[in-house]
Amino acid sequence: MKLVFISDLHLAPNTPDKNQIFYQLLDNLNGGIDALYILGDFFDHWLGDDDMTPFAKEMMLHLSNFAKSTPTYFRGGNHDFAVGKNFAKKTNIKLIPDMHSIYTGKHKILLSHGDTFCTLDIGYQKMKKIIQNKFVVWLLLKTPLSWRYKIKDKMEQGSKNSNKIPKPDYIYNVVDESIIEYANQYGADTIIHGHTHHPGHYTVNDKVDRYETPDWEDNPAGAYLLYDDGEFSFNNINNA
Repeated sequence: MKLVFISDLHLAPNTPDKNQIFYQLLDNLNGGIDALYILGDFFDHWLGDDDMTPFAKEMMLHLSNFAKSTPTYFRGGNHDFAVGKNFAKKTNIKLIPDMHSIYTGKHKILLSHGDTFCTLDIGYQKMKKIIQNKFVVWLLLKTPLSWRYKIKDKMEQGSKNSNKIPKPDYIYNVVDESIIEYANQYGADTIIHGHTHHPGHYTVNDKVDRYETPDWEDNPAGAYLLYDDGEFSFNNINNA
């Protein structure tokens, strides 16, 4: 079994170079893997499936062509949780929930965007509970698109203002106790996630292997996590 995991690419209309690297990655992987898992913050923002910019249409076309032959799964992150059923239908991808389990025959893997594990960031968790509530999302998607962009701009400005007084780094990181708790709950020996932009392999309490997928924002674009017949490795198409 050969699987690829990516997250935190933060693709947008103003990231043309990264967008092209992603298209090249799809070309390289096409026909050579069993599935692609996208674990959130794939888009720098996604304000609804009705926001059909030229960028969105181009991205959807590439995803659709790829997913016709390779199963592709998508879990939204804090930047693109509004990706919905229309997007999935048009791109041939399958939406998966947070804490989605897969069994490879050797590993029971638990997949998440990763922010759920950042339990010390209490303010963020409270905001997430509100803004990602299904009813709130439904209401937001009923508002004009122009309003949604204004809300996004205000939230981003508020985030910048709050970050003027920085919190300790550990507040933003995943919490080992939370990793163990979810691993036990789902019977997983491996957890794969993104979100914090600290890619790598970590062993938690000598019990659970935690892999954080490489982001394309603070680290080189083109990177991904590969699972190939029981072995994990970090790769980059620029080094292939």
